[in-house]
Amino acid sequence: MKRVFVYGTLMQGERASVMLGDSIYKGEFVLDDYAMYDLGPFPGIKEKPGEEVKGEVYEIQDSVIPRMDSYEGEGELYKRTIVSVRNDCSRINEVYVYVYLGNVTGDVIRTKWNAYRK
Repeated sequence: MKRVFVYGTLMQGERASVMLGDSIYKGEFVLDDYAMYDLGPFPGIKEKPGEEVKGEVYEIQDSVIPRMDSYEGEGELYKRTIVSVRNDCSRINEVYVYVYLGNVTGDVIRTKWNAYRK
């Protein structure tokens, strides 16, 4: 089992959440020293000291990773990276997250993606 931190269209109730299949929801977590940006139909994150990204953590089967890599455009649009995330009770190390490879402009999104899009 691997863990993944999702912050956009893969979160509960979002259009691509079905891709996670029978993955196990571990709760809401925060990724420190990254910022989230609006890229139109989806968000992207970049390293930015002092900022934080709110999202969800899932335990996933290894078989889900190639599907997620394809969906995220791993290596072209996003890079799968290993990070640590936290919530009020714990810290989880070695969690996958997809970091945007392009340039970003505009304001940092400081809420969860689904709250921002409403």
